Amino acid sequence: MNKDTLSKEEAINGLVRTAVESFATGFQGRHEGERENPEGTLNMKIHNVFIAILGPEIQYYTALVRSFDSSLGNMLEKLAINIAKFTYEVKQHVEGPLSLKQTQDMAELLEKYKRREIRPPMVDDYQFLRTKPTEEAVHAAHGVLIQRKLHQH
Repeated sequence: MNKDTLSKEEAINGLVRTAVESFATGFQGRHEGERENPEGTLNMKIHNVFIAILGPEIQYYTALVRSFDSSLGNMLEKLAINIAKFTYEVKQHVEGPLSLKQTQDMAELLEKYKRREIRPPMVDDYQFLRTKPTEEAVHAAHGVLIQRKLHQH
């Protein structure tokens, strides 16, 4: 590798550094600038009946923490997608044949997993997807990774 080309590790370190610095600066600036704005992020999150009894200071800090948690999660998701792009083709949607019934069955299955009614996931849980419907569907996804060299998901 020549001196003008970054290694993958250097590029990833640069991405992380830039994302964290930008997040910190942006989060601070946004919340300081919106503090007196009734339509600002914090002031829109501050109205929680369960926290209100604890006073305005606690309301403010819980809203700040919720906003921080949400913003940090979004930043980390974008960072992970950008890092994945070094090795994978990343798509934000999945498309293919999927019927309304299959979509509903999948939603029900995911709810059962979330409620821990079924563990661990088994191949048999997905047999309803083997029936190929005639209609096409597009579904949003947080990220679908495809290995560039092997063209595998």
